[in-house]
Amino acid sequence: MSEAKPQDGSTVKGYRKLSDAEIAAMNRLKELSRNFIRELRNIQLDLLPQDPVLSDRTAAYRSASLATTKMQEACMWGCRAVARPDGDC
Repeated sequence: MSEAKPQDGSTVKGYRKLSDAEIAAMNRLKELSRNFIRELRNIQLDLLPQDPVLSDRTAAYRSASLATTKMQEACMWGCRAVARPDGDC
């Protein structure tokens, strides 16, 4: 995930102004997500030097990829729960 500048919600249509506590909560969620994804990437790197023909390694790599995608989605939903955008977003 890229490092994004913190937003207060005032410049994005459909979002209310966020409190300092809400901004901090979103930043904590994003940091947790970054750390989790970093660990998953380390797992994937450990799998790469091995024989790629082995189906268990291929399945493990795919599992880590799916976990990364799901973590990104979880982070998005968590941030959305904090920000509570308009219903039409």
